[in-house]
Amino acid sequence: MKPLNIDKTGCTNVSSNCVTWQGPDIPCINLCKGDSVTDVVYKLATELCTLIDTFDLANYDLQCFSTGVCQPQTFKDFINILINKVCLIQTCSGCGDTCNPCPTPPVTMMSAGAPSAMMANSYVSVARDFQYTNPAGDTVTTMTVTDYASAIGNKVSSTINTLSVLQKSISDQSSRLATLENMGTPTVELPTIIPTGVLPTLPHSMDVVLAATEKQLTDLKNAVGTNVDIHTNIQKQSANINDAKSLANTGVTMSGLNGWSSTVKNQADAIGNLFLMVNDMRTAMQNIMTNYIPNDCDAIKLELNAVYRNESIILYVTGTLPGTFANNISTGTLFTIKDSFGASMSVSINLFNIVNKTDGFSISLNNTRLVANSTLTITAEPNFVNKTTGSMCKSFLQTVIATAATCPTVGYTPAADKIDFTFSSTSTSQIYTLELFNAAGTSLISSISYPSTMVQSITGSFTGLTTKTLYKARVKMLVNGTETSCEYTSITTL
Repeated sequence: MKPLNIDKTGCTNVSSNCVTWQGPDIPCINLCKGDSVTDVVYKLATELCTLIDTFDLANYDLQCFSTGVCQPQTFKDFINILINKVCLIQTCSGCGDTCNPCPTPPVTMMSAGAPSAMMANSYVSVARDFQYTNPAGDTVTTMTVTDYASAIGNKVSSTINTLSVLQKSISDQSSRLATLENMGTPTVELPTIIPTGVLPTLPHSMDVVLAATEKQLTDLKNAVGTNVDIHTNIQKQSANINDAKSLANTGVTMSGLNGWSSTVKNQADAIGNLFLMVNDMRTAMQNIMTNYIPNDCDAIKLELNAVYRNESIILYVTGTLPGTFANNISTGTLFTIKDSFGASMSVSINLFNIVNKTDGFSISLNNTRLVANSTLTITAEPNFVNKTTGSMCKSFLQTVIATAATCPTVGYTPAADKIDFTFSSTSTSQIYTLELFNAAGTSLISSISYPSTMVQSITGSFTGLTTKTLYKARVKMLVNGTETSCEYTSITTL
């Protein structure tokens, strides 16, 4: 509804639909607390119209006042005439001219000699608002003069009281409406909540939590794909996979596996089936490895280390190489040395001749294209055959070394049951690992690691050693994921 004051200067435009009645309920006009001012004014106006209609003398039959009685001009005159008439009827004995308030003799309404009580108890037609339904269900449209006058008096009294209440209420509502019109534009303050997942568990405004939730939902959708992407990829499952034989147990089909989803409805079903297929394949492969692939290759365990010294690379191959095996390639195992600039060289070595050799195998870098002061990567692919069973065994070895200048100088101080050591780290971020082996260099006894990012003095000890025993110690360095082994140093406890 458009406010009436919308075009008036200095007024705040507030619709009466936005202002509510805060007074008590008024049942007689069906007015309830919480109704809008629009409804309040409408109900008051409707009641006022009803009252106007009730008090309109045109709605009443006043023929009995046509002669002998002053014709009422207002409803108040009408009520006064009725009251006076009732009083006269109750007090007059003859009801002659002396009972008539007007100079004109009244018209005789009854037969001569009728008692005044009959006139008071005579029935007259009543206005619509005074009609009612009796217990028999009939609409009563007439009353005695006495009852009608009493009903009218009660109605007038009730109406006066109601109007008084309504006037006070309207005045109160007008004051409230003026207060609302003078108020500024209302501001909306969103409530705060404490999230448990999308943000730290602290109070946040609801719009902030909603934005964080929407972002994480978008990130999740980008990571796992949309619904269309997921369902499209689910359809890639083989159409006859349910009837395919299990690889691990050919007596059952894939649909017979415990937990298998024959009808894939969502991503969870698809992932579950994938795990069951992987487990089935692993079981089948393990069965093949156990029953069909010779396992005598497990007896071969080799480790490759190398150091740079005097323009040469010293290879140390340690581990186990049983005599039941022989080189599958007559020239031995091919070792390839490659520097960080791409240059490389290769040499074939019979591992049976150098395995667990304490002085290792020396490869000179003189007259080669290798850059000695760069990072050197050494790889080999041992290839053996079991002379009894004919089993073919292949492996892969690799180590990385730097130049001798890169390895720190370590000072070792032996005691009866320990060996102390000390060295200085460089400014490069790396991990130094001090290792202690037996005299043959084949068994690792102790290993201690020291992360370092700056130049500093590092000290430590190998403890719990045997007196007068020969040990070998060395340093390994890990830089950016590349490990470099330095040469061994022999130390004997006191």
